[in-house]
Amino acid sequence: MKETIQYDACDENSWDFLDMEYPLSNACGQLGQSYQNYHCPDHERHMECKVDPNMAIKGVTHAKWYGAPGPMFCGPTSEYPTVGVWDYTYNCHNPWADPPEYCEEYEGQKAGRYDNSRV
Repeated sequence: MKETIQYDACDENSWDFLDMEYPLSNACGQLGQSYQNYHCPDHERHMECKVDPNMAIKGVTHAKWYGAPGPMFCGPTSEYPTVGVWDYTYNCHNPWADPPEYCEEYEGQKAGRYDNSRV
């Protein structure tokens, strides 16, 4: 809760750095957790929602440092059969390229991109 207030974050940032990369699968769980397998305590189980295998959602918050991972997202495996990594080294600001390229995943982004080619 403290970090939520300190960083004005309404959802979780991607911060679990594995093998020198930020896996896009962080949206499913970080530090070995599986968010889909979380359950309410027995006395609150009546409030638990069933997993919707067709749901898709994208977060709105993210870190603000150079190359910080974009907002986390998840969706059905029919839409995302595999996911890659956030490439924090990618220079997305290339206005001189043909065609020009800009950092557009989040406001204030200076570098990085979603890269599904490295699974």
